[in-house]
Amino acid sequence: MLIFNTARETKVSAEDILREAFADRLGAGVHLSAIFTNSERRGAVGIAGLPFRLPAIQELLRLPAVAALLPAEAGSSALFAANGEGTELSLYIRQTGRAEQTVAIPEATASEALAQLQAAPGWAGILNAEGEHVIDLRSPVPGPHFAVNLLLGNRLQFPHPLQTTPKSVVDRFGGGSFRSHAATQVLATRWDMRQEENGFPANRQFYLFEEGKQIFYSADPGEAGIESAVCRHSQNATIITYRLYSGLEIVRTIFILPHSEGLPLATEMQRIEIVNHGEGNRKLRLVYTGMFGSAAPGALFEDVLYSNVIMQGGVLQDSSGGVAAISPDYYPEGGRHDLRFHTMIIHGAEGPVLPREYCVSYNEFVGTGSLHRPTGALRLSSILHRKGPGFFAVAGEIHIPAGSAATVDQLTGLVSDKSGAPWSETVLADEVGALLARFSDRSAAESALAESSGFVREYGKFLQVSSGDGDFDVFVNRNLPFQVLYQSFVSRSFCQTQKGYREIGFREIQDLYASMYYFVGMGRSGLVKSLLKEWTSMVFELGYAYHNFFWVGKEPGKWSDDALWLVQAVYRYVMLTGDLEFLDESCPVAGQETSRPVFETLKAIIVYSGRISVGRHGLPLLDYADWNDCLKLDDTYLNGPAKEERYRKQLQAGGVFGDPLDSDYSESVMNAFLLKVAVDELSVLAARKGEQEYAAELDRFGAELRGRIQYHAWKENFFARVLFNRYENGEYTYLGATGDGLSSDPASDGSYFLNSFSWSILSGCADEAQIAVMLDTMKSHLMTPFGLKLVSPVALGRVSSHTASDEYFPGDRENGGVFKHACMMAAAAMFKGAKEVSDAGLAAELGRFGYWLLDRIMPFKTMEDPFAICGNPRFCTQYNNSETGENIGPMLSGTSTWLTLSLMEALGIEYTAQGIKLNPILREEQTDFAYTLKLGGSSYRISIRKPEGFRRIQDGAACLTLDGRALEEGLVPAADDGLSHEVELRFEG
Repeated sequence: MLIFNTARETKVSAEDILREAFADRLGAGVHLSAIFTNSERRGAVGIAGLPFRLPAIQELLRLPAVAALLPAEAGSSALFAANGEGTELSLYIRQTGRAEQTVAIPEATASEALAQLQAAPGWAGILNAEGEHVIDLRSPVPGPHFAVNLLLGNRLQFPHPLQTTPKSVVDRFGGGSFRSHAATQVLATRWDMRQEENGFPANRQFYLFEEGKQIFYSADPGEAGIESAVCRHSQNATIITYRLYSGLEIVRTIFILPHSEGLPLATEMQRIEIVNHGEGNRKLRLVYTGMFGSAAPGALFEDVLYSNVIMQGGVLQDSSGGVAAISPDYYPEGGRHDLRFHTMIIHGAEGPVLPREYCVSYNEFVGTGSLHRPTGALRLSSILHRKGPGFFAVAGEIHIPAGSAATVDQLTGLVSDKSGAPWSETVLADEVGALLARFSDRSAAESALAESSGFVREYGKFLQVSSGDGDFDVFVNRNLPFQVLYQSFVSRSFCQTQKGYREIGFREIQDLYASMYYFVGMGRSGLVKSLLKEWTSMVFELGYAYHNFFWVGKEPGKWSDDALWLVQAVYRYVMLTGDLEFLDESCPVAGQETSRPVFETLKAIIVYSGRISVGRHGLPLLDYADWNDCLKLDDTYLNGPAKEERYRKQLQAGGVFGDPLDSDYSESVMNAFLLKVAVDELSVLAARKGEQEYAAELDRFGAELRGRIQYHAWKENFFARVLFNRYENGEYTYLGATGDGLSSDPASDGSYFLNSFSWSILSGCADEAQIAVMLDTMKSHLMTPFGLKLVSPVALGRVSSHTASDEYFPGDRENGGVFKHACMMAAAAMFKGAKEVSDAGLAAELGRFGYWLLDRIMPFKTMEDPFAICGNPRFCTQYNNSETGENIGPMLSGTSTWLTLSLMEALGIEYTAQGIKLNPILREEQTDFAYTLKLGGSSYRISIRKPEGFRRIQDGAACLTLDGRALEEGLVPAADDGLSHEVELRFEG
């Protein structure tokens, strides 16, 4: 008889077996690390007494002497236990039907095992006072995203920064990949089933040889000759340091160069510094490797042979034959506009030296060895092969006297016609030549790194908090702003993933919601305006938008929420800067050669989403899907152009422009909320422009829209998520809330979607009683120890042939996972509601719930239980599994953006036409909180003081002062006057 077992159905764990076998030795709270002894799963081996969950037994059993102690009998269990001081190790064996045995452990074996166990609590590394992640390279890591860093270039003052800003992902060994403009890979990703291998394994790695023997490989920190190996991931730089028993110290610093006129569009630098602490002189051979990205990455899915034969080896040499750059040559015309290159500069005693050897054949380099021990590295052939892949290796000699250091700079990059610089046949030689000239000076790398680090520090100054919680403060002040900055220029498809499809789209404009405050804070409002116009130019005349775009738009009008996000972005910008003139600036219209003012584009969005593309209840159509891709519910949906064509025919048949499109398609209630936000915000902008009549029209429409939402979408205990129109027999009329008939949980009366709660509050559509009811409903159906589920168990297969929730096990991603982007929208809604509801008890509950949710999203909390929670301790990931709490990638999402917006909501930071409206909701136990806001050359240090308990402005008894002067209106003037100001908000007892 054959029995099929699966991970989710297996009920008994190895830890359970040990707890039963050694019940008299193991208390309920004791942490165990355990594995099964064999596939029968009747016995287990493990270790007790760990500070938290660690894979300690797996690491312990890597020691042959320890593994040899285990019993061979089937069904036996073994328990290792260390004493409280960690100085003695015991082993207990329990065999079925026999008494427990104590096994003597040889002293040498116990000593080796104890040394490993004493180091185990530090395997995840530490977060230091600068928010840097310091990791021992020889320790296990909790998960694929845990020990990676993000790097970003700086092209803010050059053309098209949204799409041309370079970006990298770097793992703790220096691996990963590197992109230049859009999705163009400079260093190749790896198309592989292992999610943690983003980059090709040869990327950024190097070898050292001495007297013909390999003494070091950068991706193998466990070599016998290495005494220590530590990675330090900092904001926009990674530093990896090794110490060898032979006296060498090797320091690698990896970052992306800020762009300068005349240099390649994208260049990543790795500075390698080798210090000789020994007594003798050292003569070393350094060999550096990488893999260039393909000019036709789509072919990697179908025809790898094609990807190789369309390229040939190429080398750029100086007049003496030195290797100025390795650069693959692509045959198709499309590949000749992005020229990848790598160059190495050895800073020797006689000045900068270029390499004299290269290899462009991976097979030739590795030979009969492996990437860790290649057989072709002692002498590179310098043969230019006629086909790919884009592997490269360069080599050079380094002489390091005793007590001295040598420096080698590795420069990998891309010359592109997308840079906006003049393009010619000599552009590669021109720009690489300028790069070599700049970095032939040994100090140029330090200057570039200082410039890069200085920009990141300056960017983060917009909001600097002082809460008394050091972990929280360093995260908010250092790592959170950098992730928001990174995401502002990077498609969701990049980072520690192997996606290739997703481009920049309208959902990514949410990142600008947060980053614009930082940019304006450092005096770069013009950049924000240019980014907004790039998105605005992707909106069609009728008011729908391209879903995403890299240079050209794609999938017009397919996702129905896209254009609505633009209105919020423009509103935030105008409120922040007061730049009303921006609304009248001309901007291209997508799909046409014409232009129109930004304000007219926003008006068209309202007409399309609120008048034309609406269903029978007067709410916006769902189309292919809205914000949540799992809601692919209308198989016959129409994209924008198809809908426009049908609408044109409807008008020709006697319709009136502004009438709804005649259809039975489903309506998105979330889109209705987004539309309500857009209508209200555009009304404010219209009034500020002096267009009072249009503002009044929008106010009337907003009231009408809210009435429709209340009448059609409120369903006793929650707002529906979707309204159906296609079921003539009324089998299904809505999705979300009690009675929808679509729950896949027999014990539940309906399905529930988190965004219906969040956006009903953020849009001002939910009344106080509804908020109270929805809170109870969420606690019953969406609340988990790890956050709020995006959706309760739902049987979408009953109403659709294909939804994203069909792709996942329950608890993962859009099938009941904790979608942290949505959780932070919910937190923002809770803080907003806490300020507005009249019931102080309900307000306090909303405030507590908001902070409870924030605490589950903060990435530094990972360090409390790293091998169970996984994720990344510096950057937000997108999901948590709602059953295990494990953080699941990707790292790029709206989570960090909406976490920033939630914090701003909690701290009461709201920019209005009259100034900064302070209306904070602090934690009940918090009695003081201070933060600094930067606006150009000015700064405002804001101190909030209150008694313990819940306090808010609405309930009175608060005093606000600016530089000691009372502010009666409760508004702080936001003026860039070059001065530092002191603001105090004090709540009375």
